Parts: sequence; C-alpha cells; structure tokens
Amino acid sequence: MRLYLVKDEEERLVWVAALAHETMYAYVANTGKFHDNNALRNDFYMVRRFTYEEIGPAEARRLIAQGIGTLNEIDHPNALVKWRADPKPLAPADVLSMAAGSNG
Repeated sequence: MRLYLVKDEEERLVWVAALAHETMYAYVANTGKFHDNNALRNDFYMVRRFTYEEIGPAEARRLIAQGIGTLNEIDHPNALVKWRADPKPLAPADVLSMAAGSNG
C-alpha cells in the first residue's frame, strides 16, 4: 500500500490517499475513515487533474491530524451521505499500519 498527498491545481492540500491493488482510498475527515474513491483512482491513472506526492505513514498521520480531507457539508452533501453509509471503510490506523509494513 502506498500513501499520497493529493493537491489540486492551486497546490491546495486535498486528500491523504492510499493506493492498494489499484483501488484508491481517500481519507475523509468528516467520517474519520478512508473510503474507496473511484473518481480519485481515475484521476491518478488517467486524468491527472491533481498531483500526487508519495508520503510515509508519519506524514499522513500529521496531515490527518491537521484536518486534511474535511469536506464542506453544504457543498458535498451527496458524497458525504454515500461515505457515511459505506459498509467497508478503512480505519486510519489500519491503513497507516499496512503502508508502514508494505514495500510499495
């Protein structure tokens, strides 16, 4: 599992993302979990509107503690409803542990 800091075109920090077996997960601060984010996966492999900087678990933990991945409830209600109902979210501790234990 690899961890990435995802930035938009203006270099704003948008997500801490985790890539595992071609599935991209994004940390959503509103839920406190990582969720499968197919749109981000498509961007990573094809579109590239965002930039992706590989980071380690310590940096990911620091960014999560700072609130990266917080979505405005008014601007993103549908996405948040979907993620709150996600039956298989990943806990940050599990993601960071897997990333620390993987070779890439």
